[in-house]
Amino acid sequence: MKIIGILILFLLPNMVVLAQEVETQEFVEAEIILKDKNGKNSSLENVVQAVEERPLVFFGELHDNEQAHKVQLKLLTLLNKVHPTVVLGMEMFETDVQHIIDEYFADLISQKSFESEARVWSNYQNDYKPLVEFAKANKIKLIASNVPRRYANAVYKQGITVLDKFDSRVRSFMAKLPLKVDTTLTTYQDMREMLPGHDATNMIFSQALKDATMAEFILKNYQEGQVFLHINGAYHSKMKEGIISFFPKDIQQKVLTINTVKREEVTPELLATADFTLIVD
Repeated sequence: MKIIGILILFLLPNMVVLAQEVETQEFVEAEIILKDKNGKNSSLENVVQAVEERPLVFFGELHDNEQAHKVQLKLLTLLNKVHPTVVLGMEMFETDVQHIIDEYFADLISQKSFESEARVWSNYQNDYKPLVEFAKANKIKLIASNVPRRYANAVYKQGITVLDKFDSRVRSFMAKLPLKVDTTLTTYQDMREMLPGHDATNMIFSQALKDATMAEFILKNYQEGQVFLHINGAYHSKMKEGIISFFPKDIQQKVLTINTVKREEVTPELLATADFTLIVD
């Protein structure tokens, strides 16, 4: 009886962990509602197949939606199983912390040091840490793609010309200047309607600085034969604009987009603007 009791004590923690993993997997599988651009039911397996021809994958998320984050991890897991080289890029990390990411992935610094110095988002622990840790464990390179927030904020406060006043040493953290921004894009015009006047122009250029920087750092780290999965807010890749508008035309042909939309906002017109749409509550 004593031996049986010891075995139970030994196995119980592992059984609990296994149950949690199964519960998470069942949640993801049961809750995924994915549509193609024609409104037909689809699946992550269909996404993986489509990646063969369009290897630059943009997962446009709603930052506070737990379900979308679970689906991202599931997709990364599937891509890693099928493709020999997968690269993960994330809006949630700014370009000036790339060396901190690299140090952590090389086991040169602790997890605690990484998380405190890489300026992780407030929802990192639940929503983004699983992606980062999966990438690290599976030797998937993680690219910090977003412009440091202080520069985007400076543009919003003072206009795009403020970037000319910064020391040349910081130029390596952002897209090449001057920016060529198509302010007629629908997503940028939507911003103008939110904030009429001078503030709207600054907001558009602040957003464009983020988009252009992400585009540039994705292309810097993408090589033929790779699959590049980029995680960003839905607005950055909505309607295949934002980040994608800063790609050359030939590169745009390699882009596949996943848009995350709340159930009550789904329309046929909206579904048609992305290759796949994840529908969430």
